[in-house]
Amino acid sequence: MFVEAAGDPDGPPILMLHGFLSSNAQWDLNRDALGKHYRLLMVELPGHGRSPALEHADDYTIAALVAELEVLRCAHDVERWWVCGQSLGGAIAILYCLLHPERVLGLVFTNTRAAFGIQRQGVSANSGVPPRITSTRDLAVHPINAKRLPEPVKQRLVDAADAMDIGAVNHFLGRRHTWKSTERMIELAMPVLLVNGRWEKAFQPFVDQAGELIPDLQVVTLEGGHAINAEQPDQFNRAVAEFIAGYA
Repeated sequence: MFVEAAGDPDGPPILMLHGFLSSNAQWDLNRDALGKHYRLLMVELPGHGRSPALEHADDYTIAALVAELEVLRCAHDVERWWVCGQSLGGAIAILYCLLHPERVLGLVFTNTRAAFGIQRQGVSANSGVPPRITSTRDLAVHPINAKRLPEPVKQRLVDAADAMDIGAVNHFLGRRHTWKSTERMIELAMPVLLVNGRWEKAFQPFVDQAGELIPDLQVVTLEGGHAINAEQPDQFNRAVAEFIAGYA
């Protein structure tokens, strides 16, 4: 997976994971502010952005993705890092923290229904089988449909989604059941911050559920929706910096 390094090379490291049909453009409005204090290692998931698609379905399992993140951690000489994920990246971040808690200083995630087992839009309620799409624009989650993403971030994300390998898209869709982690969230022993965009109504029931399941959880709720880090970047950046500073 492609890794973009930014920020203070001597600062505390943060692994940053974007969401489905996204890229590191997701962090365009966060990298400068957070990079003043932290070493940012922004990873693009397989088939997204500058990461090539992988050939086999097994390459998209959570075990395979987490193993690759561990390879990247070692390659960048990181002993322990903060982990931050947006949307599907949040679900993957939670699972990484559960599998490698000894490597995690703390966890930040945003609205991620995938972590709570919600099926993706476009999946048949009767068969439970996701359609095999032929264009990323077949999906309602394509950023072309986003209403609150600022320009030019939206255009960069639209370009990235349009350029995605369709095979990778279908592999991720086929893995939709594997991102759920509610049964194990009680095991998250590290400090956890949920930055919640409260305008995404479908996610709000999971905020209370997270509070019940995650032992050391802080919640910051902001006026915005699914892509809260881009919709309210100043407040998101402040929330993350204050959270990490509280455990420095």
